[in-house]
Amino acid sequence: MNKNEILKKLRKNWAKNISIIGIIENYGLKESFQAGESILITVNTDHLWCYPAAENKEELKELLKKFQYRTLYFASLENWMLPVISQKREIEWELKTERLILAENAAVKAELEHNKRIENERSIESEFKIRDLEAKDADFIFAHSHYQDFTSKAYIRERIAADCSAGIIINGELAAWGLTHDDGALGFIHVREAFRKKGFARLIMQKLISDKRKDRKDIFLNVEPDNFKAKKLFSSLGFEFDRMISWIKLKEK
Repeated sequence: MNKNEILKKLRKNWAKNISIIGIIENYGLKESFQAGESILITVNTDHLWCYPAAENKEELKELLKKFQYRTLYFASLENWMLPVISQKREIEWELKTERLILAENAAVKAELEHNKRIENERSIESEFKIRDLEAKDADFIFAHSHYQDFTSKAYIRERIAADCSAGIIINGELAAWGLTHDDGALGFIHVREAFRKKGFARLIMQKLISDKRKDRKDIFLNVEPDNFKAKKLFSSLGFEFDRMISWIKLKEK
């Protein structure tokens, strides 16, 4: 199957396949494998990643036979896939998240809240500005990231160049930021401790949502299950829970 045929098939179950659709649209694909109604692709970003879009265990097992573990990095895995993929190899690390998706009608609500918020913030506009991130910001963002084991400065620079981003600057200093991951998911949402409780995370999210809508792109994100403050913010913007998703790296044999 070629790229367009794969995307057409994946869009039949858009929510389930939103991450793999995004990665193909952004980076293309290196290889693809099919078993029944299931598809597995590999794509080069910061690593060679494997994305399976499998319907059941039997078809996933067949895909893995064809795939022959060309990489140890697996992305956007549903819970039932984990024991199948790790049956012959141990998991070195796992990042487990909740996937949240912003519905089309929620975008209107977010835009209205954005406009209202800007009105409310006019009194302190002189104290900060919000702008797109720049390549020079990557080192600073990496230094303040809680996910240094899962990312790199080069990846952050590439994502700043490739898609929408937002940074809040106070007295020339980067106080808060957000950007997108290689599959198009919003991510890296962070407000430095000294600048919290000022509504900056909401402003970052609203700018990213607005930019995504202008580009007619799907809007979704992944959040750790115990990050209750972030989930409360995302829910208030209209994001809804879709499913649990994991990223893993397997150990070498």
